[in-house]
This record gives sequence, structure tokens and C-alpha cells, in this order.
Amino acid sequence: MPLQQQPIPQDASETSRQVNNILRNLRGEHFRHSRNVQRVPASLPTPLHVNNLPTLPISLIYPSAEDGRRNAATASRHHSTRPVWVAGPDPPRSWTTLSSPKIGQADLADINSPAWRKHALDLVFSPGNATSMHPPGTSASLRGLQTGEFPTLALLSLHVIRMECSGYELAQIRPHIPPHLRRVLMRHSAINCPLSQIELNAICGEEGHADGELVVVGPHATLRNDHFRRIHSSRESVPEECAAESTWDSLATQGSEPSALFSLILLSTPLTFALSDLPPTITCLTLINIPKPVSLQRLPSYCPLVSLLDLSYNTWLIPPSGEKLLENYPWTKLRYLKVLGLRGCRITSTLLSQVNKGRWDDVDIIH
Repeated sequence: MPLQQQPIPQDASETSRQVNNILRNLRGEHFRHSRNVQRVPASLPTPLHVNNLPTLPISLIYPSAEDGRRNAATASRHHSTRPVWVAGPDPPRSWTTLSSPKIGQADLADINSPAWRKHALDLVFSPGNATSMHPPGTSASLRGLQTGEFPTLALLSLHVIRMECSGYELAQIRPHIPPHLRRVLMRHSAINCPLSQIELNAICGEEGHADGELVVVGPHATLRNDHFRRIHSSRESVPEECAAESTWDSLATQGSEPSALFSLILLSTPLTFALSDLPPTITCLTLINIPKPVSLQRLPSYCPLVSLLDLSYNTWLIPPSGEKLLENYPWTKLRYLKVLGLRGCRITSTLLSQVNKGRWDDVDIIH
């Protein structure tokens, strides 16, 4: 008697899966048949509403960005015909470069205006160059009051002190102002209201600078011809008995030692001292709009650590004799030079080759 095959029982879940597959295939065949009868493409139409489009125009999100305005105009024309699928959220605001405010030609023509002084000192006061002009440990992110920025409480307080106090009063309250805030006050005053000779001496005190920086703006103030010699003599006039009594870890000597000068900025003021008087600790030297020519041939011997040199807007560098002076300058001796400011000067190919000759990294020339 032959054996009969018994049907294998199927699971209920598998049976339901097969039924669903059959129904799905039937629905697909019915849909394709109906589309063929209507003689229309089998693809689905584009949805009328897209959920991942930006809810606001880009011009409202980034009102002052040039690229944002261009993208908004392009997007408005593109969205009218076909929606654009955007992968992910919109870029953050920190990725968008805001357009810098433009300075009028009338303000730049007046060398005594705050707009021109801000433009002239923009290179040395920029935060990117602050690390090269101050030693490690000092605050390098100090900036003056700029257009479009909300001033800090410290800057507002310093502005009130600057407007309300005379030179004699500044000398009295100077010990109560930290050195880094005195440097902020000196920078802020250099742009908005330059300090007079008495006020500058009151802020700098016996050290001759504020937190390693000295900013002199003419014709309101000029340096004495023995300014740096007096600083050097005052540093050496410390009594030896006081130095012997105080130890290296005593609280009395912490912060009492005067700091060295690292940044010297002269704007529209004559050079009344010899370059040999400059301290060798200077890493940032700015000579802008100096009325008379300055012999800088021996500068590398006196200030070998200069990393930022700004010689912008000097009329004695514009003629052919000034171009020849720049081309024949011993740039190779300034081994630590990183930034060279020559705004208002003619930059030739010979000058570029002479500045970058023998260097591993090219010097950033701002012109």
C-alpha cells in the first residue's frame, strides 16, 4: 500500500504574510492598469506641500549677509517652479560672514577723524594679531568699541572715567585700575578721543606703558626723547636691600615687578627718540603716518623679535625713493616677522621676493 504524503501544517503568521503579499500585488496591478487606461505616467505627482522647506526667507534670517541675499533671491525664483529638498537644518548664524560696515570717503580723507584712526589701527588692534604682541598669560581678546558691537560694562566704565577725569585725577586713580584695563582705555582713547601728554603719562605711570603696550597718537601727544632711557633707569633703580629681603614666593613681590614693553604704536606723531633706545622685547612695532622719514636699517639689531611691523600710510614711502628703500631693506634679518603692513604703499614683485627670501613660511603682507 503506497504511503500518502500528509500536508505540512503552516503557521498562522506565515499564512497571513502570504495573503498580504497577494493583496499587495493585486493592488499594484490594479493601480498600473488604471494608469494605463488613463494614459498617464505611472509615477506619482510631486506633492504640493513640502515640509522641509525653510519657514522664513533667508533674507530675514541673515539680513546683513551678501550671500544670504543672493541665496534668497535665487531660492524665491526656484521655489516658484519646483520645490527644493534641503538635507538637514539651515546653517547656523556663526557660519555666515556678515558684511563689514563701509567707511565713507569723507571720513577716510580726514586723518584726524575717529573713522580714519580706527581704519589705520585695525591691523594692530585685530584679535588675530593679539597673540603675537603680548606674552603668554595676558588677555589677548581685548577689543575696543567698534561699530555695531554692544559695549561691555568695563568699557562703559572706562569711557566715563576718560570723559570725567582730568590728567591729575587719572594719576590718582591709576593704581586702582588693573594694567589690562588701562591698556583697553588707551586703545579706546586712541580711536575715539586721543590722550594728551599729561593723560598718557598718568595712565602709563613710571612703567611708561600699560600692560606691555604703548599707544601714542599725535598731534595730541609725543614721546620724550629720553622716554625709554627713563624706563630702563627706573627698572634698574630698585634698591638691592629690598630685593634681598623679599623672596621669590613672598606675597609682597607678586605683581610688583614692572612688565616689559612688547607693543609700540605711533600714529601721526614724529619719532623723537633713537631706535637704539628701543627695548629688545618689542614684538609689535607700528609706525603709521609718521611725518618725517625714519631710518629703519638697524632696526633688526635693536628689536630682533619683531613679528608685526606696520609702516602704512607713510608719505615718504610712496615716491620711487621710498620703494627703493623698501626693496633694499634687510628683511632677512627680521627672522620672526609674520605680518607686514604696507597699506598705501606700492608693492612690487621685487619687494615680495626680498621680504620672503630665505623663509619657510611667507610673510603676510597687508597692502
